[in-house]
Amino acid sequence: MIIKSSGKPVFGDAKESQIWAWSAVPGDERSESLKLLPGQTVFVMVQTGAAIIGPETGSLARIEAGQMAILNSPEDVAMVLTEDHTELLIVGMRRELVAGMMKPFRPGLDKRMREIVFEGSVSEVIQKPLGRVLIERVIPAFTSPIVSGAARSFWYESQVKELIAITCFPPADGEDEFFCSRQKRLSMARVAKAKAYLKKHVDEPLDLHTLAAEVGCSPFYLSRTFSSTTEMTISQYVRKLRIEAAAELIVSGQCNVSEAAVEVGYQSLSHFSKAFQQVKGCLPSKYEAA
Repeated sequence: MIIKSSGKPVFGDAKESQIWAWSAVPGDERSESLKLLPGQTVFVMVQTGAAIIGPETGSLARIEAGQMAILNSPEDVAMVLTEDHTELLIVGMRRELVAGMMKPFRPGLDKRMREIVFEGSVSEVIQKPLGRVLIERVIPAFTSPIVSGAARSFWYESQVKELIAITCFPPADGEDEFFCSRQKRLSMARVAKAKAYLKKHVDEPLDLHTLAAEVGCSPFYLSRTFSSTTEMTISQYVRKLRIEAAAELIVSGQCNVSEAAVEVGYQSLSHFSKAFQQVKGCLPSKYEAA
């Protein structure tokens, strides 16, 4: 089912900023719709679900899980639509800004990228698999910046340049084969889908067989792929999700320690306290008082 997209700004404003980023995460209640104004070049990176970008009179492009698209927004206002449970990141910028930035490097750009940047084509859409570098480094750099305050603007500008360098130039010999093989794409897409499911059901007991069926592979394959991709087991990841959610409830004052434990699926306060200390380095009572 295709629905009106819901998500939230990561950086800047799609209506006003020269550079901006916007993300959709399944289960995020603090969300809003995204409309694209004409004259923008956008990079759409879909980790789970699917997305359609286009004007109200017809679709412009559909991007599936594990894929990315680079395109110019149409001449009228466009709406971003997503399937339910979609996780994606959209990075946008004024086309004039991209053209000015890329002018010295025009000969080395991908041919279709030159049509998008310098000719302003709204019919040309570059679609390609999400590479490992985008999934493991670039997307997290946008959604979880490691700097704050005034440094954030500088940080995001540097991430935009890295995104362009990775996606807009012909790959080095063998790069496509290494990063973008079908099997690697499917594995990363399944792990991303598993993460989204676990986040949505964080307060429920972990059922590996149900989770594997949800992402479309065997429990053994999912466990092995998840561990190799995230460097933690599924159980460790669930524990981290639960403790992070509990910590947010505690620090916000919504729940005391006992209530937070129950909210995230722990029936034993002692087990919760032990898990909390392993993840956060202190007991929840100390965290509550901090």
